[in-house]
Amino acid sequence: MEQQPRVLIISLGSMRDAIYTIPLIATLKRNDYLVDVLTAEKGFEIFNTNPYVKRVQLVPLEQWLNKMPYFGIFEDLSETIAKIKKKNYSMVIDCEQSLRSLFLFANSGAKRRLTYSNAKGFSSLGGNEFIDKDPKLSNYNVHQVERNLNFARYLGFDANIVDFALPEISYGAKLKIDKFFSFFTQEQPLIVLAPNMGLGETSWHPKNWINLANNISEKYNVVIIGEFEDKSLANKMINKNLLNLCNQTSFDDLRYIFNNCKMVISNNTEVSAIAWAMKHVKVVTISTSLPPAKYNPYNLTNENCYKTLIGSLGCQPCNSTYCQNSTYKCSHLPTVESVLNEIR
Repeated sequence: MEQQPRVLIISLGSMRDAIYTIPLIATLKRNDYLVDVLTAEKGFEIFNTNPYVKRVQLVPLEQWLNKMPYFGIFEDLSETIAKIKKKNYSMVIDCEQSLRSLFLFANSGAKRRLTYSNAKGFSSLGGNEFIDKDPKLSNYNVHQVERNLNFARYLGFDANIVDFALPEISYGAKLKIDKFFSFFTQEQPLIVLAPNMGLGETSWHPKNWINLANNISEKYNVVIIGEFEDKSLANKMINKNLLNLCNQTSFDDLRYIFNNCKMVISNNTEVSAIAWAMKHVKVVTISTSLPPAKYNPYNLTNENCYKTLIGSLGCQPCNSTYCQNSTYKCSHLPTVESVLNEIR
């Protein structure tokens, strides 16, 4: 019996990056490939126990960075490369395409190393097959999911099915979040807000979030999620139907929250991607400076569950956290009214 080909996917970025890699992995699995993934801490939560993935190998990038200057990094990298080479992969696909993937990619020992010729961080130097030799397989102005699926198209596979599977939600997450949900005194539809103040001055303006929360908290229960930077904003939203869970939720917790909500309104593409992968949740992503065509969720069906709201400024989107004009007008767009129209 012919042995199934084994492929390694390199995805070392955010949860969003990991989620947008899953359709490629699903396509390879449907075509009888065994798929392993090389990932960092954030991606590990997406790929571990994922039904499409055979094996996950962790590269603790965050741990290494926290130790810097860390002189043992070269020894750790050498051990990781030795483990990769032992697997004798027939193919390695670099979905990361950055300087941090270059060394691992180039030294994987695989005969076929697929990437784009214009990949960032000189990572294309590690490849020996460049899929964008076919002009139809470009990575310019293409959504990240499609950019990854181009690898399947290059291999001659049908990539029209955009499929997702996430690990099962743990019982512990259900217990934890149900305890938080007991805060709500009324049974009302739940809306989740994800401000992402970590974007700095290109974040949707704090006054907009406060105004939005005030306008919906009478008819809806509202949960605010995010990191430490979002917590101070959430503390300014005082309402009996508003629950502040900033800096308190894991990946598992978020998915259980999304399972129980009507809508996610987000200025955070990672949160939007997680909600998107849940499939049944309406996601409204607010774009100020980031290009939605590349990173925001898009419709898999005609149900119009995924919507991007962005202003009409000539400089949008600039894909930067710094305003060249020093005005940051994009932080005031879209209007609160346009977001409310998506809820009504």
